[in-house]
Amino acid sequence: MSLKEDIQGHWTRDWIKASGFEDHTTRVHWAQVGLDYADVRIPLERPDLSNAGALAALSTGDLIKLAQAEGFAGHVTLKGTRCTWHREVNLHGKPDVPDVGLISFDSQGRLVEKGVHAEYTELWERHVGDAPRSIRFCDDEYQGLLVTVGETPVIGIGRPHKASTKPLIEALGEGHVPEGVSDLFDGLHVLGHWSDHSVVADLATQPFCESLPVLTLHDTTVVWHRIGFDGTRSDVVLEIGTQHI
Repeated sequence: MSLKEDIQGHWTRDWIKASGFEDHTTRVHWAQVGLDYADVRIPLERPDLSNAGALAALSTGDLIKLAQAEGFAGHVTLKGTRCTWHREVNLHGKPDVPDVGLISFDSQGRLVEKGVHAEYTELWERHVGDAPRSIRFCDDEYQGLLVTVGETPVIGIGRPHKASTKPLIEALGEGHVPEGVSDLFDGLHVLGHWSDHSVVADLATQPFCESLPVLTLHDTTVVWHRIGFDGTRSDVVLEIGTQHI
C-alpha cells in the first residue's frame, strides 16, 4: 500500500515525546480522508467554567489554560515516508516551522511520527470507520473542513492567513487582557458526533460549544452555529465547495 492509503482514518495520539518533555494526556484526534485532514488537541486539565457564561468573563490565567488547545486543518503532501501537513486554517495562526513528519509503523500497526523541523516523536492509534468523507466550505471570511470517519467527525474552521496568536498569549501571561484578545479563539476546532445532519461537539477549542450542535449540513451549504468570545450566538452560512469521498 502507499503512504496515502496507510494514513487514512481516525487517529488518536497515545503520546508525544521530545527533549525534556512528554505528554500522555492531551486528547488529540486527527481525521484523514484522501489528502484532506482535520486535527484537534484539547488538554485534559481545563479551568472550571461552571460560573462563567462566556470566554470574556474568564481570568487571564484561565484564558491562558484554554489557549493551550490547538486545532488545524487542510491537506497533506507526501513524498516517500515524509508527510507535510499544510495548515490552511490554524487556531494559533501560521506556525514557526513547516509541519513535517517522517512516518513509519510499529509491529502492532501503530503510526510513529518523527518531526523533521522540530524534535519530537508521536505514537498514533488508528480507529477505522465506514463512509469516510471530507467536505470543504467557505464564505468571504472563513473556510473550513469537515472530515468524518464512521460516526466521528472532526471540524476545522478559521480565517486563512490568521496572524500568530503568540503576542496575545504573551500579553495574557503578563496579567493584562490585550486588545483583540477575541482573535485568540476566533474559529472553531471540534471532535464531535453526528445527530441527524448536525455535528454535536464533544471536545472543542471554544468550550462553551461542547454538548451543543456546532455545524448543520444542508445540500449546498453548512451552517456554523457560532458562539463568540462574548457569548453572542449567531448562525454563519458557508457554501460547500469541493467534496472528496
